[in-house]
Amino acid sequence: MPLQHQPEHFSAQRFLVPLLVALMSTSSDACGKPPWFPNMQLNGAKDSYGTGEKVEYSCRPGYTRRPTVNISSVCTAEGQWSPVSKDACYKKSCPRQEDPLNGQVNYLNGSSEFGTQIQYTCHPGFVLIGDVILYCLLAGSDVQWSADPPICTKILCQPPPNIKNGEFFPSHKDVFEYHEVATYQCNRVPPGQDELSLVGERQIYCSENREWSANPPECKVVRCPYPVILNGRQTSGFSRKYSYRARVMFECNQGLFLHGSETVMCEGNNTWQPPIPICRSEPPPPSPLPPPPPAIPSSTSVLSSIKGEAFGFGDSKGWIISLIMMAVLELQ
Repeated sequence: MPLQHQPEHFSAQRFLVPLLVALMSTSSDACGKPPWFPNMQLNGAKDSYGTGEKVEYSCRPGYTRRPTVNISSVCTAEGQWSPVSKDACYKKSCPRQEDPLNGQVNYLNGSSEFGTQIQYTCHPGFVLIGDVILYCLLAGSDVQWSADPPICTKILCQPPPNIKNGEFFPSHKDVFEYHEVATYQCNRVPPGQDELSLVGERQIYCSENREWSANPPECKVVRCPYPVILNGRQTSGFSRKYSYRARVMFECNQGLFLHGSETVMCEGNNTWQPPIPICRSEPPPPSPLPPPPPAIPSSTSVLSSIKGEAFGFGDSKGWIISLIMMAVLELQ
């Protein structure tokens, strides 16, 4: 008789063993990988976790922990990890920077936290020496600024260049401060010699880039040729010699027309600018006129257009009817 029940026992055993293995494997792998956080890292990791297992987190470099906030998680019976506060680790901050002397620091992100940046500017008359922008960067497990804070130093210029046949004032200074002016003048010449003209800027100043605002002028003799206009005459600026910046005006004889500018000036290259005009029998071409502004239609014309389009007055009879209607409307 026992031999008759042995196959049923082995059959049940073959069914229960795989079931127990499946249940054990399910319970030993209740949760997947723990959640990932940008500001925290997992202390030790493995491929599978069972119910009740606990994992611990630590703050990543550049972050520090809030002591009162939970930083661990437990694998629950539902196969889920217990929640972990995302604010458990917050960014470290670089040392707060004060405004430099004669300058200002701007916190571009509103704070000095890890990953932010600050920008330095100087007051007018001062120039920045050092990095304009500093970054709060990781240094080992701590954070620090990417460079030492810059300084604002006073803008100074070297004395301006000397010029031939001239000089500048004040000439006794070793350096010139921001916006300080140097004034040039030409040397006097002995009687009988042609006068020297100052061609260029008479005054230049020390600019923000620690350079002078313009090139120095020249002292030289400037003589423009005697102004002659055919079929016309000179009306002003009479002189035996025409030097730098001399002005002359012209007009044409009766019946002729002036082509060009009636006023010319002697420039530093010994020429008249604009060129001396010409007198001709034909008038100069008219100057192009600017386009007139667009006309604003009156209320009457707009109303007439609307009425005509509305009633389709395309023939003469229609126009007569429209005029009568407009007259009636005007009388109301």
